[in-house]
Amino acid sequence: MSRWIVSARDDLVWIHGSVLAGVALLAFLAAAPPIDAYGALWQPALLAVVLWGVFFDGTHVVGTWARTYWAGDAAARAGVPGAWSWAILLVGPALAFHEGAFGTFLVAAYLWAFYHLVRQHWGFVALYRRRAGEAAGPAWLDGALLWTGAAYPYARYALSEGYAQSGLPVLVPVAAAAVLRPYLDLAALAAAAMLLTSWMARWRAGRLRPGPQHLLIAIVSAFHATVFAILRDPLLVTAALTIAHNLQYHRIVWHHEAGKGRRPLGGLVPYLGAGVAFGACWYGVRVAGAFVAGATTAGRVLLGLGWGVALHHYLVDGRIWRVRRQPAVAVALSFAPAPR
Repeated sequence: MSRWIVSARDDLVWIHGSVLAGVALLAFLAAAPPIDAYGALWQPALLAVVLWGVFFDGTHVVGTWARTYWAGDAAARAGVPGAWSWAILLVGPALAFHEGAFGTFLVAAYLWAFYHLVRQHWGFVALYRRRAGEAAGPAWLDGALLWTGAAYPYARYALSEGYAQSGLPVLVPVAAAAVLRPYLDLAALAAAAMLLTSWMARWRAGRLRPGPQHLLIAIVSAFHATVFAILRDPLLVTAALTIAHNLQYHRIVWHHEAGKGRRPLGGLVPYLGAGVAFGACWYGVRVAGAFVAGATTAGRVLLGLGWGVALHHYLVDGRIWRVRRQPAVAVALSFAPAPR
């Protein structure tokens, strides 16, 4: 069996190479002036986030719906939470009337977004591991490498002055954060050294063989470190980190649907058309509308509603791709026809 999910070319372009879109967006956001809360809606960085949301983030949420709610067969909807799950859209707006509670909600939402992103990367690692078999090595080692590489930059950012200036609730006092940063650096360095030493020992002993999953882990780790070192605004960080995931997601949805003998929403044009239309509505509320309304209750309601859509996506997505619990997923991904 091939060690690639789709093919070597497709995987290197869509799963590994998607990071180049993140690099391009990161370079633009780093060069653009910081977003002025009292400035115009068409500020370059703000406009870039809106366009990312319309053409990439919104379309990938429609990809989830095309693969589940709109797929038309019971197997595709297996694992989808019940109608109760849509109530999550109301959590943010309900908390918007209390500024402190809403700040806590935003921190929780960003944490869930980060967890969702890394879990999606782990999903690809797990698929590669299934194809590698015993040559993949221990799962705990790949998992530890991925989470260390992704979580360390995130934790360091949470202790940075940039986070303290982001407007989100400060979790650790600035003075204490400055003291903790060197200890975090040492702990991360020690963990990385031990994990890499263990990986090298297994490789030299022939107990694992380097594969696409290891390349993906290295890319994710390097890109997370770069993004958190350059950007301060959590909105910009989210956009830069997520655009690669958006592209990966589109490819896996199409690969999954090909394994079912169909194309999402019947073809590329209706699929992208629905995605862009939804993205325009979603980010018109989540970013543009919330920005225009400003730091008001109305602005928090719009922002909370926009986050609610994202949270529902995280909830659904966390269930539908579980290969162990959803055997039909493994079958569709394993037997999708090769691209032509």
